[in-house]
Amino acid sequence: MLLSSLGTSIANVALPTLAQAFTASFQEVQWIVLAYLLAITTLIVSVGRLGDITGRRRLLLTGIALFTLASVLCGLAPTLWMLIAARAAQGLGAAIMM
Repeated sequence: MLLSSLGTSIANVALPTLAQAFTASFQEVQWIVLAYLLAITTLIVSVGRLGDITGRRRLLLTGIALFTLASVLCGLAPTLWMLIAARAAQGLGAAIMM
């Protein structure tokens, strides 16, 4: 739970460095944070209902696996847009865990 909560703000610290690394504007790099927040905010209620239907334990383990896989993809992302997509998947995993 700590990782999913920390994930909402941890990328903010790295935004200037990421802008340099990907040679992108700050507005483009902000999508790294926005993709995570949009995914978690829009999906948390529906995923909660899905947990009621399918079982919370199974869904929690799925969320942990998805969050971990997406975190690895974030670390390996060669382009900014792949990083943004991986952060959106990370947001989905965080919504499932919550």
